[in-house]
Order: sequence, then structure tokens, then C-alpha cells
Amino acid sequence: MKEINLLLTVLVYCSNIGPIRANLPKVCLDGSSCVLGRYMSGSESDSFEAFLGIPYAKPPIGDLRFSNPQEVELWNGTLTALYPMPDCIQRNYLFVTDPISGSEDCLYLNIYRPLNNTGRELPVMFYIHGGGFFAGSPSPSEEGPQYFMETSDVILVVTAYRLGPFGFLSTNDEEMTGNYGLKDQKLALQWVKKYISAFGGDPDRVTIFGHSAGSASVHSHLMNNNKEGLFSNAIMMSGAANSPFALPLKDPRGQVVELAKAAGVIEAESLSSADLVQALRSIKPEDLLLAADDLKLWAEQPLVIFRPNVENDTWPGAFLTKDPLDPFIPFGTDTDIPWFIGNAPAKGEGLVVALRLASNKSLQDELNDDFSQRLSITLGLSSTCDTEAVIDSLVTEYMDGKHELNNDTLNGFLELLGDRYFIHPTYRVLKSNVNSSRSDFRGILRFDYRGPYSYSTIFANSSQDFGTVHYDDRLYLFNGLSGLSKGYSQQSPEAALVKRYVRLYQSFAENGYSDEFAVSGECNDLNFPNCENLLIVKDEEPFQTGDSWNSERMALWDQIYDSC
Repeated sequence: MKEINLLLTVLVYCSNIGPIRANLPKVCLDGSSCVLGRYMSGSESDSFEAFLGIPYAKPPIGDLRFSNPQEVELWNGTLTALYPMPDCIQRNYLFVTDPISGSEDCLYLNIYRPLNNTGRELPVMFYIHGGGFFAGSPSPSEEGPQYFMETSDVILVVTAYRLGPFGFLSTNDEEMTGNYGLKDQKLALQWVKKYISAFGGDPDRVTIFGHSAGSASVHSHLMNNNKEGLFSNAIMMSGAANSPFALPLKDPRGQVVELAKAAGVIEAESLSSADLVQALRSIKPEDLLLAADDLKLWAEQPLVIFRPNVENDTWPGAFLTKDPLDPFIPFGTDTDIPWFIGNAPAKGEGLVVALRLASNKSLQDELNDDFSQRLSITLGLSSTCDTEAVIDSLVTEYMDGKHELNNDTLNGFLELLGDRYFIHPTYRVLKSNVNSSRSDFRGILRFDYRGPYSYSTIFANSSQDFGTVHYDDRLYLFNGLSGLSKGYSQQSPEAALVKRYVRLYQSFAENGYSDEFAVSGECNDLNFPNCENLLIVKDEEPFQTGDSWNSERMALWDQIYDSC
């Protein structure tokens, strides 16, 4: 129904602009394979061109479920690309009542370009959406391209990739290697490399960027070494491959058996990997997503069940062959890749992990009934560490020694989660990769600007002000998030911030650098972690500098990181 209503809306829109623009935009990838797009309205100025729902891989259904993606063949004639295709099938635990939605046939991408390009090749920005590897959407209703199109200086590509068990289940052998969502992203990048010049994009200037799981994906692509030259710059916001939600499981095959049993495969434990895969391919996708609930240990925790997997480099199409716990980025195979990384404040980052815990008293009581065990699950602590000792040290540091979540300890609890899942992993990435002899690292960005809209209303299901939270900076890059953002009046400080923040990204995509980082100075192995960060705050001058590392807490997490 959602797709039908959207199609009707698009058809009505196109019929209205017909008298004004008789010819819809058309791009031919070769002599016989063309794409027909449409015009979309900009946030301020004229419209721009959108090509929605372009296939880059064969539908991953039937025998292609739990298989590496296969490149789609070009078509004969003109493909109508007027509206987005369904999202990849998902069950979104970030929303209280979000039902199962989407389709397995989902490997499509959306391309946006400004009008009246003078023939020059524009830099390309390739966005990987977040959602904990279990949710998310490339749709313009979620990732509105208007702000980037206002620059008239960039091509924007937003791709779908497989999620949840369909994207990240693995038997830890060649039968089901895993990382299908990441491999989907790579195939989409290969498609862009081949065809983006037809849309006016420069295939040698592709910037990959993302938030949360999308940011962790960007980090994974960086660790993959980019031997094919699929991208030239990278931006990571609020997520890294060494974040607990992205770390590989110790026993991925055991997870497959557990899921299969929950889905009704009674003999799962005695099946070979090949038979397990065949059994899972015969189960309805909705039933697999429902069965995944049995893998939750309490409430919504652990929040992210299906994750990237370390592959053997001899497996076909192996993508991630290095342990993300060693987040070294092996640049320098051909050219250095400029990159920068950033976060929201620890408290706000932690809200996405806590979700309803932040505002739901009954859930807080449930946590407090078995505090240490349930906090250990929420933190994703390994069974190899001394859990009680670790919890005691964290509660002492963040919650005044009180083993209880309540109004007095909530802020510290959220900071604890934020440091564990986002701030410290970023710190470790920098610690492993900041080096004065390299020129590829460009800066650290701290985004602490809370405007009239915030993801806290979604994450916590509450109107309580938690400050700037996880994902909030997206509200200044993408327009029209369904049910949350209504845009900004043109005279508002938020509208001014949109222009400046988007320009930071666009100039980085064009040049591998942004002048905004000049004020914070160089950060290298000689001055890290005491180098300055670029801070974006709610002030008359929003772009400032400062040091936001808590060195004592980072040292504590270093100890935990090395033992758990």
C-alpha cells in the first residue's frame, strides 16, 4: 500500500509538471540502456533531477538469498526511474510499533543531480544509510537530497543494501560467508564506477560517507583497502567497524543454528552448513525476522544481533578479512584516502543504545532487577572478561557507584553507553591511524547543535531533552525525514547551519579537504589525544574548536577493550 500511494503521488506530480517540462530527464548508460528520471523540488531554488530505483544487482531471492550479490545485466530500452523501490526487508527495533516492512527484492540505488550542469564532471557523494545493520532506507522521504542539491556542485547517490539476517548471517564457511550487506554496498560502488559519468559524475572523485552502521560500513570499506579505487574520500559520523554493535560474533554458525531452530527447523543442530542454508532459504522472510526475536536476551538487547563477519581470504568474494578490533586503516596502496571522523556528545550517542530505557520506568525496574547481568548484555561485554569487576569500575566512574538506573544516574548511564559504543571506538580508530608522516587524516568533528527537531523523540519515545543525540547532525544534511523534520525557515540559524554544514561535506568531496578544519589545526601522533577538534555548537558562531576527550575515561575503556 505504501508503494502504491507513493506511485500515485508521483504520477500526479509528473502530470502537473508536464505542461512546464515536456521532457523528463533521460540518461543512457550505453547505446541501448537508458534511464528516465523526474524532477524534484528543491528546498529553496529550482528543481533538480532524480533517478529513483535503478537496479545494480540481481534480486537476492530464491537461490540468491544468502549469496554474494550478482551484477545485474543492463536492459534494452528505457527504464522508468520515477519512484523509489521498496526498502530492504527489515524489522526496525528503533521504533516502538514499527511492523515488518520492505522486500527482499531491494538492491536499487537513487541518483540525484543538479540542473544545468555545464558539462564538467561533478564530485560524487555515495551515502550509506544507518540503522544498526537491521533497518534503514535510501528513500528520498528518509534521505531527502534537497540540501546537497542546493549546492549545484555534487552528484548524490544513496543505495540500499541487505539488512538483518539477509545481510549478515553466516555459517562461518563458504556455504554462507556473510557480509552480504557490505558486499551489496561494494557492488553498488562498482556500478557507480562504471556508469556515474553518464550522469555527469566523476568516477575518480567518489566520497563514501555514512552515519552509525553506515559509518561502520565506511570504516569496513577503508579496512578493505580499496584496491579497485572505488572511492577517493571517506567520512565517518557516529560509528566505526570496531564499535560493539559492529564487532563479529564469536560463534556465527551457532547463531545460524539458533535462528533456524527458532524458525521451526527442529533438526538444525545436526544439519550441515549446506543443508542449513537450504532450510533457511525455504522459510518466509517475515518468519525469519520474527524468529530473530528469540535471539534477544532481554527487552531489545542486544540491539544489534546480525553483524559483519571476518571471512577467510580464500572464500569467494571475501570482503572483511581483518579483525575490526584492530581498526588500522591500510591506506597507501595507490594513493592516500583523505578522511575525517566525528561524533555527537557521549550522552546523546548513548541514547540510541538505551532507547526506551531512558524514559520507561518499568524497563528501568527490569534492568535494576538484575543490574550487572543486564548491563553486561547491553554493553556487549565478552564472557572472557571479569564482568563484575568491569561493571563495578564503570558504575563507579559514571553512576557515582550506584548499581541502579534512576533519574539521578540516567545521565551518567547514557554517557557510559555512548562512550562504549561510539566515543571510545572513534578514539581507538584515531589512536591506530593518526600518524604525522601521513597526510590522509583531515580532522575530528564534534557535532553538538540541538535544533527544533531531534531523534531523541524517536529513540526514547519521549519529548524529554537529552541534548544533541545520535543522528541529529543528519537533520542538517538531509531534508524531510518522515514524521520528524519539517524543514527550517530560511531566516533561521538552522537554515544557515544547513548551508555551512553541507558545504563542509561538499568541499571535502571536491577537494579532499574543507577550510572549516583549518581552525582546529593538525592532529597527529605527536599531539593526539590533545589535538583540537572542530566543534559545531549552538552559538552565534557555531564552528569552534576545543578538546572533548575525557582522557581518564578513554584509559579505562582501553583496559576494558584489551581484556573484553
